[in-house]
Amino acid sequence: MLVALVQRQGQVVSRRELMAAAWSGLSVEDSNVRVQMAHLRRDLGCGVNGERYIASVAGRGYCFVAQVDVREPFELTAALANPPLAEEKPVASNVGRNPTERQTSSRLPIRQKKALGRDESLTELIASVEERRLVTVVGPGGVGKTTLALLLAESNDSFDAVQFVDLGVIDDGALVVGLVASTLGVRVPSNEPIRDIVSRLETQRSLLILDNCEHVIDATARLIDSVLERSPSTHILATSIEALRIAGEAVYLLRPLGTPPNTGRLTAKHALAWPSVELFMQRAADGGHVAALLDEQAASVAAICRRLDGNPLAIELVASRVAIYGLEGIADLLDKQVVLRWRGDRNAVARHQTVEALLDWSYVLLSPTSQTVLDRLSVFAGEFSLESAATIVCDDDIDVADIAEAVGDLVDKSMLTSLIGSPNTAHLRLRDTVRSYAVAKLSMSSDADQVRRRHAVYFLNYLKMSCLESDGGSSLREADLGGVRAALEWAFSDTGDLRLAAEICSFSVAPLLNLFQLEECRKWCKRALATLPSELDGSELQLSLIEGLAIASYFGGKNDGEVEEAIRRGLELSYSLGDHRREMHFLAGLSLICLDAANFRCCLESSERFASKAAMVGGAREMATAGWMLGTAHHLMGDQAAAESTYATSFNIASTFQPAGLGYFEAYHKLMAKIAKARVAWLRGSPELALKQAEGVINESSDDAASLCISLLLGTPMFLFSGQLRKADSFISELNELTSRAQLAAYHEAGLTLRGQLMLMSGDIAASVGILRSMLQPIRSSRFNSLVFCTLRALAEGLVELGEHDEAIAVLEMALAQSEKSGGTYLLPEFMRLKAQVLSSRLRPDYRSAEKLLHEASDLASRNSSLAWELRISISRLRLQESQGRRTDPHNVDHLRQIVNRFDRGFETPDLRAAALYLRALPSEAIAS
Repeated sequence: MLVALVQRQGQVVSRRELMAAAWSGLSVEDSNVRVQMAHLRRDLGCGVNGERYIASVAGRGYCFVAQVDVREPFELTAALANPPLAEEKPVASNVGRNPTERQTSSRLPIRQKKALGRDESLTELIASVEERRLVTVVGPGGVGKTTLALLLAESNDSFDAVQFVDLGVIDDGALVVGLVASTLGVRVPSNEPIRDIVSRLETQRSLLILDNCEHVIDATARLIDSVLERSPSTHILATSIEALRIAGEAVYLLRPLGTPPNTGRLTAKHALAWPSVELFMQRAADGGHVAALLDEQAASVAAICRRLDGNPLAIELVASRVAIYGLEGIADLLDKQVVLRWRGDRNAVARHQTVEALLDWSYVLLSPTSQTVLDRLSVFAGEFSLESAATIVCDDDIDVADIAEAVGDLVDKSMLTSLIGSPNTAHLRLRDTVRSYAVAKLSMSSDADQVRRRHAVYFLNYLKMSCLESDGGSSLREADLGGVRAALEWAFSDTGDLRLAAEICSFSVAPLLNLFQLEECRKWCKRALATLPSELDGSELQLSLIEGLAIASYFGGKNDGEVEEAIRRGLELSYSLGDHRREMHFLAGLSLICLDAANFRCCLESSERFASKAAMVGGAREMATAGWMLGTAHHLMGDQAAAESTYATSFNIASTFQPAGLGYFEAYHKLMAKIAKARVAWLRGSPELALKQAEGVINESSDDAASLCISLLLGTPMFLFSGQLRKADSFISELNELTSRAQLAAYHEAGLTLRGQLMLMSGDIAASVGILRSMLQPIRSSRFNSLVFCTLRALAEGLVELGEHDEAIAVLEMALAQSEKSGGTYLLPEFMRLKAQVLSSRLRPDYRSAEKLLHEASDLASRNSSLAWELRISISRLRLQESQGRRTDPHNVDHLRQIVNRFDRGFETPDLRAAALYLRALPSEAIAS
């Protein structure tokens, strides 16, 4: 497997490919890959001193992320025979790796092949990015910063991954981190998105390009500072009108294109040697000017380029009009623009003074219709189609034909970019600087609010249609989110429409959740609810906003009072509106809140309310969900027979309908039920079936990191108790790999408690106790407070092994008190057994109390149908008699034998093996009795 991974260094190798490489022609279980991978990581030293070699990629496979130096066999032999001197440093090599195999972001705009006059700049910038970890390309708007960054992304092959993020699609600095995370493919929510970004980048030597930073410069600077501090293998290239001004920054000033000096006579050949003149003539030809540059025209063209300061964008805009006005006419027009504000005020709306002035000049060259079309198109924050443009721009004075002509004119002048879309749809996009300029122009017009209203209504209708097409979900593209944001910003503004804002927000919930923009969904829902018009109070729309807030807050890690308040408000409103579907969804959410807080009594109550409602107004889907919820509540409170029966019924019902249609909270309950069903089987005496079911759920969850983490957290303890330590180790390693990359930071502490339990089972008692002690408080303060019971159990067992009896008793008393508060726990008989063990093993043993506790624990385990605990308790009772030097009670022996016989055959846990050995070792008279 190591050979297969190294041969494809930096690429994801699937489990199937690894199986084919390691066990060619053989039929083996998927789990073999996971087990062998755990050993491989341990042998390589993954995680030691921060070293990382093999990364897990949820749902895809594994990737070798360390640097690989490939040599020919004879070179390797020579290197071994003549090792480098101590002062020599090994040089990282890219030999054997095709540069085209780098993981370059698929989000790169249309690829650049060449930029006139930028070869030297590109060479210098490549060297600078290699040498320095943060380089900022600084220059005025239109000078070509983005073009140069794209050229570097395409031509630089020294990085394993290049990621391009266009910050120009957002207007709010608060969205910088979310946009970067989304572009990098970080889909799973957490409380620390910056750590998510760092973890995604640090798997390999990465170059992160952040384009158009100037309008969100403070937020971008903070993000860059954090990334550079936490990810030593990451280099960053930023483009901005001004420097970031943070430590370690290397500023690369991108100069304007070279222009011919005003030194007298200039021939066409000499003029065209300058990149500004060459660009001018190329764009003039693109705009329809077919004549070649003549010697007598060379000085005029050079003068125009100088007047435009060699700014590529300015040159392109001017040159595009040559076919209309001719070279002399262009020079004359330029001379007359003496009043243009080449140096504008600092609070100008346009990206910078010189660009604003340039666009002011270009703007007057447009026809009145084209000017109006440009102004109105500025409401689009991202890509748009000609059809959507017509919806916004058209009125009594401008029709579709006018728009088509104006759009063509704007594209010709490079003020509007035509993008390659689907075969039947052309997408357009305004240059960022042009859009900023046009936004200011639109703001000064009398019809600005009408245009923005049409834009907001367009996106509301677009969202409605998207939901209808996807049956309540959303087929909205991520590229359209900029338009939704712009519509919401205007609708929430002083001149906007709060009712329209609430409607847009309501229909934005599904697409935002679908695209994992949880924090943004939460923000808009809170804003809409806080400004909701009074006439919408108590409406279905308000209810949908509350539901969106509850979902986004819960799955976004905001599991505080905000989630519970939203759920309770939703319950009240859905009940008053008679919205049974949403009422049940909120009940499912309330059950999860109670479960996370380890309030199993409340979890059962909310589940029973759900079941009652489902029986009255629900169908098969609701009845199945009720069974999942009730089964989990019964399991956690200790009643395994009720849990098994309820699960059997609910999953039988679920087989009659398609899985689609479940709400977010209900789908989470289904996942919980599938893994808890296996735990019930283990407790009921079917360990082989339980482990098979658990591994099946884990494999099914491998395509979704959050689901995989839940399955691993709840399923791994069964493998620990069953003595399957190698497989448990592989599961824990996989869980820790996922959480150490911080895609799911909230799961990290819970995963560490499993590592502590594994160390306990492996005999490393002291280290285990240290980990479990340190994890108690983090677990209590996290959303996984319900896992504190497992931590307390393992900690108490470790303390008993270390002879720390007083602390063990204190831990067990804490566990028993927490159990009482929670309404019970499936671990209660085990807590009682452990407490009896402590009482009987102290320096002054209390055998009577221990015996009484074991008797009560045995009765409780029997009532709860927890055969696994009955077995442990029975063995402990016999050992207690031995420790007192008493004759073995035949009744207890017979009871142990009966318990063993009730287990499914074909698989032996450590407890079953211990029972068999114990029965064989009993004196003959005890067996005879």
